[in-house]
Formats: sequence, structure tokens, C-alpha cells
Amino acid sequence: MADKLRAGIIGCGEMTRYHAFGYLNSERYEVVALADLSERAMTEFDGLFSEYDDYKPKHFTNAREMLDKANLDVVSVGVWDTGHAPFTIAAAAAGAKAILCEKPMAESVGVAADMMLVCRRHGVKLTIGHQRRFLPSWVLAKQMIADGEIGVVRQMVCFARDGLPPYSTHQTDMFRFLLGDVECTWAMGAVERETDHWSRSIPIEDRALAMFGFEGGALGMILSDLTPEFHYGANIYGTDGMIDLTITDLKLMNAKTNGWQLHTPDGDFFKPDVDRFEMLEAGAAQARGIADWVSGEIPDHRGDGINGFKALEMVHAVYESARTHTQVRLPLKTLVSPLGLMIDSGHLPVRYPGRYDIRTHLLRGENVAADIENE
Repeated sequence: MADKLRAGIIGCGEMTRYHAFGYLNSERYEVVALADLSERAMTEFDGLFSEYDDYKPKHFTNAREMLDKANLDVVSVGVWDTGHAPFTIAAAAAGAKAILCEKPMAESVGVAADMMLVCRRHGVKLTIGHQRRFLPSWVLAKQMIADGEIGVVRQMVCFARDGLPPYSTHQTDMFRFLLGDVECTWAMGAVERETDHWSRSIPIEDRALAMFGFEGGALGMILSDLTPEFHYGANIYGTDGMIDLTITDLKLMNAKTNGWQLHTPDGDFFKPDVDRFEMLEAGAAQARGIADWVSGEIPDHRGDGINGFKALEMVHAVYESARTHTQVRLPLKTLVSPLGLMIDSGHLPVRYPGRYDIRTHLLRGENVAADIENE
């Protein structure tokens, strides 16, 4: 096997833990560097990986110093959302071969486009952490749809919470993935924001209803914080059957199944009964795919930055629909956050003042406000 890739991680938070597990469990990487403003965060991070021979990182409290000195092949960006673009751009300019940036890709589609531009300029392979594209149940559902097991897909419905960009970009990405990455052609939606509600330093809504139309005629719908129900998965309705999809399994019903037929496929690395199966299996498969992409063994990657961009564009198109009271055709022309525009213009007045970030509990020490390097 070729030499292992040298991976470095910016931001020692919850999601980058699973990036590291993915790198190590795929057996294609050495984790050689961490960057975080908190030495305590890096030390705690180290404690999770003592059993791995390929985990031997040097600590940096300045991410750009790490990028300059650590000779990295692959860089994970796991800071809060407003830090995704600055550190992705810095890693691309510093000579990384590939970057794995957490979702949502950026705070606006304009900023996300800048990320892709700089990565193209430097020949860097950009991936966005929609790791569920690598879940065995999702891959199986996609194959069943392609094979016509439920006929022509008419509608996909899912339930969400905690803001469209941080939660539901997984679901907009799922819609496209299941349909074979067809284009979303329009979006329409409504949002409510009575509180000054934020998540990882970007403003979010309190509730949302989102509808999407796709090439081929399928519809997607997201109900976010409108019901007590929420999950990662979907109810998929076709002309000849249905699929109930979750992160570990799916149920199929069509004329041949005589009721619901359960499928619980194993992963390439883990079985579905392992704790945190989703993050461990999908993380390892995602990391393996990046290594294969960097080495030229495969021509592209399921998590290619363009898919992360389109997932973000879809949720911002919902905000633009709420702002303009129209059905919004894609590609989206408004490059800043339409939700931010509504907040700034008074279109969405806060009824109950008092800014709060639902992710503040993740910060350390005395911090109660985010710093883009402090994750």
C-alpha cells in the first residue's frame, strides 16, 4: 500500500472526533497535527485515540502555523460555521491535497462559492461532511430507487429541528443523493423567527416549512420544529411503493413484499448494532473515499464540494422564498444569507429579545460567545 496520508485537524470538537476516527479506522492516514485555541481541548481529544498507532499529533494553538509547518495532505475543518471558509481557503493556499470541511458549508452561498473557487485555483479536492451519503441503508435506498423498486419517486418527507442550515442541509443533500444527484429546480417555504435564535454563530429560524421540486418531477418536503418528530431519514413515496429510511435500516413496501420488508445492511467497517454506527461507519467510508480520490483510484467523491454547495443553496432558497414571497428558481441569485437580510430589514422582528446560541454549551472555559478558531 502507498504511504499513508498525513491528516491535520482544525478545531477539536465533536464532529472532528469522528473525522479522526474515520481517518484511523480507514487505515489510510496518520493523524499528525491538531489546531485549537484550547490546549485542554487538544489533550482531551488525544485521550480518545490512545489505542491507535497512527495517531501521533503535534499540537498547535494557531491553525495557520499548523498549515505552514505540518506538511499535511488532508485537512479537516471543524470550527464553527463562520470559520469554515477562512480555514478552508487557508488550507487550500497552504498546499493541502484535500480538505474535509464540516457542514453547513458556509454562512452564505456566496462565501461557499469563494471556497470552491480557491480550491479549484490550487487544485485542491474539497469535500463537505455530509457523511450520511456513505451509510449502507442510504446507499441501498438509492439503489432500490434506481432499480425501480417503488416506481417513480413522487414525494420525500422528513422531519427536522434546530435550523435549516445546521440540521437540514443533511436532508437536502439526502434528497439529491437518493435521486441520483439530480438538480433541484425550485424551492418554496415559510419561516418563523420570534426569538433571536443562533446556531454555531449563524442566525437560524425557530420553525420552517420547506418544499422542493426536482428534475423528473419528485417533490421533497421538510417540516422543521413544526412537530415533535425529528430524525435523519425520510419517508419516500413512489408510484409503486414506499421506503421508510433511517440511518441504520430501511423498510420497503411494494407489490412483491407482502407488507413492510426490513433491510439492515452491514457496513464495510462496522455492523449497525455498534454504538454510534452512523458516525463510525460513514466516517471511515468517507475517509477511505477521500484517500482513493487523492490517489487517483476513483475519479470523484460522493461528498464533493459541489454537492455541499447545492445542499446549502437549497435551504437558502427557502429563506429567499420567505423573503420574497415567491417560488424561487435555482440556481439562487442572492449570494448573501436571505435570512440575514430579513433580520436586518425588520422583516422578521424578534418578539422575545435576547440572543442565544443553541451550541454555546460546546464552548470551553469562560466563553459564552463563539470564536471561529475556538472549537
